[in-house]
Amino acid sequence: MSDYTRRDLPADITVLAGEFASQPLVFAHLLDEAPNLDLTHVEVIQANHAARLAARFDAAQVAGLPSDGTVVLILPAAHPGAECPIGDTAHLRRLGTFRGTIPHLSAAP
Repeated sequence: MSDYTRRDLPADITVLAGEFASQPLVFAHLLDEAPNLDLTHVEVIQANHAARLAARFDAAQVAGLPSDGTVVLILPAAHPGAECPIGDTAHLRRLGTFRGTIPHLSAAP
């Protein structure tokens, strides 16, 4: 069994907010808006925003994000281009692109 090293790499993460009753409804809406979006690289946070957001952003950024409703993080690997294809929609408002981190595992030498 190999050993792995975790590194948190900097990344530009698109953050959206809205009101949804469930995570499947968020994913359905995203697929309606951007059918080529890779949902394995999308995080939907409906409760405990601060704790979950702290894994990606610094404390000042977390404090500036909504503390209620649904927060959606579109990670860079979710779309092929540099720009996220999701903007404001009928159910989501785009809060912006924030510099955060994503975990990366690499085999230890």
